[in-house]
Amino acid sequence: MRRLEQLLALPLYASVAWLVWVLNQQTSRAGLAACLVGLVIVAVVAWLHEATRHATGARRLTARAITVAGVLVAIALTLVVPNALPPSGAVAHADAESYSPARLAVLRARGPVFVNVTAAWCITCLLNERVVLRAPSVTDGFARKGVVTLKADWTNRAPEISRMLASFDRSGVPLYLLYPRSQNGSVAGGPSVLPQILTERAVLDSLDRL
Repeated sequence: MRRLEQLLALPLYASVAWLVWVLNQQTSRAGLAACLVGLVIVAVVAWLHEATRHATGARRLTARAITVAGVLVAIALTLVVPNALPPSGAVAHADAESYSPARLAVLRARGPVFVNVTAAWCITCLLNERVVLRAPSVTDGFARKGVVTLKADWTNRAPEISRMLASFDRSGVPLYLLYPRSQNGSVAGGPSVLPQILTERAVLDSLDRL
């Protein structure tokens, strides 16, 4: 059981690594440094707590005081260190343009547009992008129909993208929208809303209906 207990700690370490990676995209370098220092402090006080679990008297009180102080310092780091977020929508994407309502309107006048509303911490979004949206059949279908992709990055909960999600009765990502080309300057035609769990067939069927 001790071996099993130690083994089960590994997924927790992996979760921490994932969350730190996500935080790296949401905060400044100072904020990331504060997080890493806080993790070290938490590790030290956890070790101290375990090492002095059976201590008595003054030694026990000292250990508990250090533990509480360490936890408070770790919490304080998140409050006093500047952690300005990078501007939402300003992130460059290798495979798509950044979303904005104005850019969507311009591109719709030229042809169909696929809007990928996603976030760095969304595992479903990342799987859909890697497995489906980058599949040769889908990329060929986009090229054949002249579809341009816009990426709406909701990693930092941009208000503009939050309003768009709310307009489709969604409170989170992913959201996939396939807009037809606007006719005579009119953008009245609504988009096709694709499933959150994408398949190549679902995307190709939506392209066929353009």
